[in-house]
Amino acid sequence: MVSSAVLDQYRVIVGIDFGTTYSGAAYCILSSEEVADINTWPKQPAHRYPKAPTASLYKSDTMQLAAWGNAARQKRSQATQDNFIFLNLYKLYLDDSLDGILPLPGGIKPIQLVADYLRAFHAHVVSEMKKGFAQQFEEHQYRYCLTVPAMWSDKSKKAMRDAAILAGLISEDDPHDRLMLISEPEAAAIYCENSCEQFDMSDGDEFMICDAGGGTVDLIVFTVKMGIDGTRRFKESTKGMGKSCGSSFVDKRMRKLLKSKLKKVVDRIPDGAMESMMETFVDTMKPEFDGTDDMFMPIPLTLGLTPEQTDESIGLDAGYLRFTVDELKERVFEPVVQDVLALIQKQRLQTTNLKAIFTVGGFGASHYLQQRIAEEYTKQNIKVVTPYRAELAVARGAAYFGMNPYKVATRVPRYWYGIDITNTFVPGVDPEEYKIIRADGSVRCDNRFSCFVPRGEPLDMDSCITQKYKTIYPCPTACTFYAASTDEMPRYTLQPGVRKVFDFEIPMPVLPDVAEGEPLDLTIKMYFGEVELRVEAVIRGQTYRVVCNFNV
Repeated sequence: MVSSAVLDQYRVIVGIDFGTTYSGAAYCILSSEEVADINTWPKQPAHRYPKAPTASLYKSDTMQLAAWGNAARQKRSQATQDNFIFLNLYKLYLDDSLDGILPLPGGIKPIQLVADYLRAFHAHVVSEMKKGFAQQFEEHQYRYCLTVPAMWSDKSKKAMRDAAILAGLISEDDPHDRLMLISEPEAAAIYCENSCEQFDMSDGDEFMICDAGGGTVDLIVFTVKMGIDGTRRFKESTKGMGKSCGSSFVDKRMRKLLKSKLKKVVDRIPDGAMESMMETFVDTMKPEFDGTDDMFMPIPLTLGLTPEQTDESIGLDAGYLRFTVDELKERVFEPVVQDVLALIQKQRLQTTNLKAIFTVGGFGASHYLQQRIAEEYTKQNIKVVTPYRAELAVARGAAYFGMNPYKVATRVPRYWYGIDITNTFVPGVDPEEYKIIRADGSVRCDNRFSCFVPRGEPLDMDSCITQKYKTIYPCPTACTFYAASTDEMPRYTLQPGVRKVFDFEIPMPVLPDVAEGEPLDLTIKMYFGEVELRVEAVIRGQTYRVVCNFNV
C-alpha cells in the first residue's frame, strides 16, 4: 500500500501505457486531479493518432537506436538495407509464457530493447509535460504508474520494472513505490468510472473490462463495493483471462488478403508499398469498418500499377482496391472477433450479476468489435459501453490510479504460490527418489510444495503472509519461491505446471551482541495483493527489503 506521506512526496503522476503496437501517456498534477493526455508525438501523421507506435529503428553495425515511434515507421524502408534494422512487437518478448518467438537480431536483449524505447518515449513525454503546469515541478517529484498485461507473470513484471530503471524513469535507489505497476484492465476500470456516465454501478454489481489492444485481449470482472462514505472500491471477483487475439492478428490476416489479391497483377510487392497499404488499413479502414459497407484502399505508386489498370476479380479499378464487406468479415475480422467473443463468454460464465461490459484499447475502439459484442450481450440486459477516447483509457486510468492507489481493493491470484520444503514421506504416495533419511532416522519427502497463497482466492491489496523461522547467525538465508498454474494445489515443486519464480537471499546484518552459531528469529513477509509480489525480512525489529532474483 502507498501511504499519504509517500503520495505527498510526489506532485506529478505520469501514467504510461507501454503497448504492443502503440504506447500512450497521460499525467496529472495532484493539486488539480485533472488528467491531461500527451497527444503530440514526433513525426505524427496528419490524422494525429494520440499514441506513438511501439517501434524502433537500429543501426545494424552498432545496434544503437536511430529512430523510434513514427520516425522509425517512416524510415522503415531503410531497414531493408544492411545498415538498419526495424523492430516492433517487442513487448511480446517480455511475456515468458509465449513460445515460438523468433530471436532478436544483433544479440540485443529484450529488456535493453524496451529500455531504449522507453528512454526516448519518456524524454518526449517530459518535454511535453513541461510545456504545461508540470513545469513548476522538478523531475524527482514525478511518480510513474506503468501498466502491464493482467496475465503477465511476476518474472515479466520484474523485467518491465528493470527496463524502466534502465531507461532512467527512476533509479535503483529510488523508493520502490516511485514506480507503481497496475494491470491494464484495472487501469481501464478506474478510467471508466471517472469518465463514463453509464458507469452507474451499485454495491454488488459486476462489470467486465475488455481491454482489446494490439497483441492481447485481457478480461477482468470487478464487483463494486460501496464504502460508508459513498465511494466505490473494486473487488476483482473472478480470475482474469487473456489471449493473444488483439488487432495485430487482424493486421496479419489483412496482409495475407492483400498478398493473395495483388499476386494476380504483380510479381512482387515492394516492402514500401505493402507497408503503405497496411498503414492505410490500420489507421483508417480498421477503426472505421462496421460490417455494413465495402471499403476502398488507394494503391500506392510504388506498387508499379497505372490508374488505368483494372481487374474485376480482385476489385482493382481507377487506382483503388475494393474489399467487399463479406471478404473483410470472413477473411480478416470475424476469425479474430470470434476468439474475442469466446474469451468473453468464458469469463461471463464465472459471473452472477454482470451489468456491463466496457471495451477499451485500440482494438476495443473498433466499431465492428463493439457491434459484435453488443449483438451477443445487449439481449441479456448487459450494457456494452465504449468510453470516450477508449484508446487512451489505460494511460489515463494509470494516472488516476497514482492519485488513488486504494481504488482496487481486492485481487485474485492467478497461481498457487509456495516454497520448497521437506515433509513426512508417505509410502505408496511419494516417489522413492524423493525419499530422504535424516541423521535422526526420520524419513522425509524432498521437493514438497508448501503453499503460501491459494490460487483463485481473493486477496486484499494489503495482504501480507508472515512466516517465522529460526536461522543461525551469521549465515544468510536462501529460499526458492514457486508458482503453479495447476487446477489443484500441487504436491511437488518438480511436477508439471510448477515453475520457479525467483530465488531470494536474506543477507545477515552485523549484530555485535549475537555470537556466531547462535539461533536467531527471522520473519519473512510476503505481500501478494499488490500488482507486484514483494518480499521483506524482519530481523531484530528492523525491516529489510529483499532482492528477488527472477529465474531466466
